[in-house]
Amino acid sequence: YLPSEGLIMETTLLFKTTLILTFELGIAFGLCIYLLKAAKRAALAEKPFFGVYFRLAVNMKNEIDLIPDATRVIEYPRTMEKQVIKPKEEWKNPRKQETEVVFVNAENREEAIAYLKDGFYDSLFIPKIIQESFGLWLLSSIALFIASISPPHENYLLLGMSLFTFSNLCLGPLLAWIMLMMDENDGIRALKITIIVTFLAGFIGYSDFYSFAQNGYLILLMFLLLTGLIILSLVNIIRGFSRGTSRLIAIGGATLFTLFIIVDFNRLVYLEDLNINDWNTAFYMSYTLYLDIINLLLQILDAMSNS
Repeated sequence: YLPSEGLIMETTLLFKTTLILTFELGIAFGLCIYLLKAAKRAALAEKPFFGVYFRLAVNMKNEIDLIPDATRVIEYPRTMEKQVIKPKEEWKNPRKQETEVVFVNAENREEAIAYLKDGFYDSLFIPKIIQESFGLWLLSSIALFIASISPPHENYLLLGMSLFTFSNLCLGPLLAWIMLMMDENDGIRALKITIIVTFLAGFIGYSDFYSFAQNGYLILLMFLLLTGLIILSLVNIIRGFSRGTSRLIAIGGATLFTLFIIVDFNRLVYLEDLNINDWNTAFYMSYTLYLDIINLLLQILDAMSNS
């Protein structure tokens, strides 16, 4: 009940931040889940999705898994690859078998099927719509980052939220494609794990039983670990680690970003203690937490992938 003169209840910084964060993650995750379901419907109807035909298979857990059907690719020529054993005289270590990747171009469907029977498989085929989504996501993400760190101005919130929303509309299809290229069942599990971990980490951080955000040594350690993770990721792209090593790095990355979520929720407590409670700050904090959560999801997806 409010007095007759009327009162406007002021929401907390946590509420504002959570509202923005939930809205934006809802767009990206919701669109991703919708597209995964759309891909399954397309596979059942034997229609292409994102320009790619998928067939229904069963994974080791007896779950329906969508697999790209390499025999029904529409566009030719297309590049195919096969991993073969190098001649023994080319091995750097005579006792360690070495392999190399051989590429061929299939000019039509008949050639592609012949190569498939010979052990070749499709190189990563990225549909045009996914390439365009990635380009738009990259540009909008850069613009969003610049907008978030710029000094607050009259249109700070409007500009930031517009870029934030557009970026997530582009991210949804990318997440769906990543999950389709692994096992969408694992992708959904990764989403659930991300949400649970975020909730628990947020609870720990906001409980403020320890001032994580005020510990300079912890922040320095996290920065150094993040730098190391970036370096290892770049080395992995260039040289490639074993699957076991890549999985360990991804698990370490997921742990690190969980710690970032704890620290950033703890920062909310510190800001509220300073009586900072405005929508501009809420937007900035929601964007910071959003980056933590998306990186956590990507690390979990990497850890769960079999490739």
